[in-house]
Amino acid sequence: MQKLLPLFILLIMWMSCTKEDFTTDPGDRLSFSTDTISFDTVFTTLGSATHLIKIYNTHSKSIEISSIQIKSGVNSKFRINVDGLAGEKFEHVQIRAKDSIYLFCEVTVDPDQNVSESPFVITDEIVFITNNNSQSVVLEAWGQNANYFPAKSNKGKVYELDLQGKELIWNDPKPYILYGIVLIKNGTLRISAGSKIHVYGGITKYQDSLSNSFYYNDGRLIIGSDARILAEGTFDRPIVFQGVRLEEEYRDVSGQWSTISIAGESSGNLFRNVKILNNQIGLTIDSLASCDLINCTIANNSSYGMYCNAGVVYGENCLFHSQGQNSLVVETGGSVSFQYSTFANFGNTESALFLSNFRCPDPTDCKFPIIGEVNAEFNNCIFSGGDRDEFIFKKNESVGYFIHFRNCFMKLNDPVIAKLDEFKTSYTQDCIFSSQLDHLFKDISKADFHLDTLSQVEGKAFPISSIDKDLDNQLRDSGKPDIGCFEYID
Repeated sequence: MQKLLPLFILLIMWMSCTKEDFTTDPGDRLSFSTDTISFDTVFTTLGSATHLIKIYNTHSKSIEISSIQIKSGVNSKFRINVDGLAGEKFEHVQIRAKDSIYLFCEVTVDPDQNVSESPFVITDEIVFITNNNSQSVVLEAWGQNANYFPAKSNKGKVYELDLQGKELIWNDPKPYILYGIVLIKNGTLRISAGSKIHVYGGITKYQDSLSNSFYYNDGRLIIGSDARILAEGTFDRPIVFQGVRLEEEYRDVSGQWSTISIAGESSGNLFRNVKILNNQIGLTIDSLASCDLINCTIANNSSYGMYCNAGVVYGENCLFHSQGQNSLVVETGGSVSFQYSTFANFGNTESALFLSNFRCPDPTDCKFPIIGEVNAEFNNCIFSGGDRDEFIFKKNESVGYFIHFRNCFMKLNDPVIAKLDEFKTSYTQDCIFSSQLDHLFKDISKADFHLDTLSQVEGKAFPISSIDKDLDNQLRDSGKPDIGCFEYID
């Protein structure tokens, strides 16, 4: 036995000196126990939580991770620990063949901080560099004490809520965070003044039963045909619908969530003193649905401010601005009436207003259009923007079109449906037609659509006795009010 001992020692020394075989193949990637570390805790006070993942090397050779670090670096809310060692960045981390290591991640949240410091959704990534390949694991935590509806797990899913003829009331001073597509059925969603509704959006992949993949913008509130929404804010306590990112750099970012959709035949819907911001389409009204908008702002929408498909809409003191395409689209007919409203469609080359009494199911072949009579009236409204013509109307001669503009400001050169003089005679009354916008608004570059001191629409509206205040809750001149949603105040 004593003679064999030196041989064992030599064998161990030889094995320890043998160079470990590492893969350098870029195709050899890491595997993870999860692709997202989600901290489900909703903190009501300052607190921390820790989760772990396993990092696998499934290959026949050892692998070396060149670096592991959190994408946001020292500014991140997250911290990591790799195989028992804490740090901000880890280099030359080795995993033997068919082996794994642990990574622990911790987050600290103070829900009492402002949303600029502790946003509703805190996200980051752990970045792994291996053989010149970059891989990442998403980090996600919730930074505010809020009502997460219906649940954080509904992201990318559809949730149907049958109210059974009753009311669902949102009146909690804590904000509401909506996940996925939420469909309200058979009842009333009543939202109280001052409520903040934040919708978690983002591009989501859907795969049908035939394995066809589709991509859509998640984050949508749908009011079903047998339901309605009553969102009644006040001037001092408006109701706000917007995305979850409230940091300053996201303030004007459009397309953060999908839309509020009123399904066909839904009736009695009301938005009063409501702001709808930063989504794809501000508000979608489907066939025969009815909706009133009083003192509303719809802004920073990547597509349309409002899309109305044969719906019935009434609006007063409304402001539409900063849309990616049209401020208001009315297709396949319907009935719309707006009073004292401003459609400021700057930043694109589309018209502020698009009206049509038909729609082509197949844009490439319109042999069989869907048609519907359109009735539209606009009183004391402003239609302005960056395009040459801020009103476009497309008509099908086989169905009626009844439109009327009274005491409106219109940036219009070629109305399409008729020559300008004929258009003025047939469809307008006491309107202002001008392409000069220099003194129309206070500051277009800052999206301030209050009237300029020299605005050409001052005193050019006709009085509507039932609307004696503007969007700012200021009294209108009883004899010669101003056109648009704002009354000029010295």
